[in-house]
Parts: sequence; C-alpha cells; structure tokens
Amino acid sequence: MTDKTTPAARHRQKALSQKEVTNITAGPNQAYRMLQLKLREDKQALKSKQSIQAKIELKRELVGHYDEWINATLSAGKGDQDNLLTTLMLWHIDIGNFGPALDIAEYAMKHDLKMPDAHQRTLATVVAEEIADTAKKLATSNEINSEQVAQVLRASTITADADMPDQVRAKLSRQVGELTEAVNPVFALDNFQNALKFDENSGVKGSIKRLEKQLKDAQPETQLEPVAPQSEQLEQPEQPNQPDSPELLGDNNS
Repeated sequence: MTDKTTPAARHRQKALSQKEVTNITAGPNQAYRMLQLKLREDKQALKSKQSIQAKIELKRELVGHYDEWINATLSAGKGDQDNLLTTLMLWHIDIGNFGPALDIAEYAMKHDLKMPDAHQRTLATVVAEEIADTAKKLATSNEINSEQVAQVLRASTITADADMPDQVRAKLSRQVGELTEAVNPVFALDNFQNALKFDENSGVKGSIKRLEKQLKDAQPETQLEPVAPQSEQLEQPEQPNQPDSPELLGDNNS
C-alpha cells in the first residue's frame, strides 16, 4: 500500500510521536489511545482472514502506520511496559522484517518488557522461536535474503544469555546452521552441535555427520617426503684412526 502522507505531515507525526512518548509516564495520552484503537481495528481485520498468507500480506500493509511511534519509543522511551510495541515486534517478525523487529526486541529486553498476557512465553523465547520459524519458512520457499540471514544471526546473539526452553534454543541454533552451512561450514557445524547439546531430538545428527565428513575430506593431505631407509638416513660415524694392519706394517720387532 502506497504511503500518500506528505513530508510535512510525516514530520508533524514524528514530532507528535516523540512528544507523546516522552510524556507517556504521566498517563495515557491521546496519541497512544488512538494507536491502541487503530491496533484493535487492525486485529479485527486480521481475524477476518482465514489464510495465514493473507494475514501476513495485510500485516505488511498495516505496520507502516506505526513506524513513527516505534522510532520515537526506541529513541526516547523510558522502558514502560507497552503491549502495543511488543505486538508490533511480532508483526515485523511475521512479515520477515527482522531488522526492525530486533530493534524493538533489544529495547524490550533491555527494559525487561513482557509479552501481552495471551502469550505464555518470555519475550526472548518469542523472539528466538518466531525468528527461527519464519526464517525456516522463507528458506524453504527460497525467499530469504542475505540481510535476513544476518538478522537471524543477530537474534541468536542477543538472546544467547536469556533463559528459555532448551528446545527453542536448539531450534534457533539449527536454523543458523542451515542458513550458514553453504558459506561457513565450520560455523554451521558448531551451531548444529549446539542444537544437539540442547535437544537430542533437534534433527541435526545427519547434518553433523555430513559436515564432519565434508570438512575432513576438504583437509589437504599432508605431503611427506619419501623416507629413506634408516641406514641411509644416518651419517656413518667417522671411524677413529685404527693402527695399520700388521701385515702392512711389517714386523716392528726386528
């Protein structure tokens, strides 16, 4: 959907968003209430779609409306609990827009924001699992690009120290391995092994065997110089001077 907002209007919207975000701790404000109402309407529109793909396409059209609020919150926000922000983080993940999603995730994790009550998972768990699932879907359809791959690695990094179920960590590690094995098999193998460490049933044993063999076969064989027989390798020790044979010296007793 084309954004027909004029530059001047966008500037006013940005300034208003920044002002409202700065003052949000004073209580609910008009701009935020309007965004909440907009989100409620957008959720109703999404519920009317039965197709997952149709929902994704609709989210792709809708998220731009919230960009100024997101940018203002990340730059001037005070870390207040904000279900609007975390919901939009999920929408960005769903549409494969991993960069903005992880910008929100880093802010949310820094300020210990929670997911809305409908979600039983922690925010870091949601980020790791949803990024892994969406990346897998994009990779399966051959639609993932290098920037998205880089952001999947970023998701692995920023959630590395977070507490989450082992199966979720294994899922993200496996996905990192699958996305990088063609260009960096050593790094991919490390991630597959990490996935196996956290979940024996993560489905990476075959990948580990394949990569271990690939890396072993790729190692150049050490070229050894032909080994000479031991008798030829050692220099013959210099013989000490021996007295001449009596037969050659003659008889010295005469």
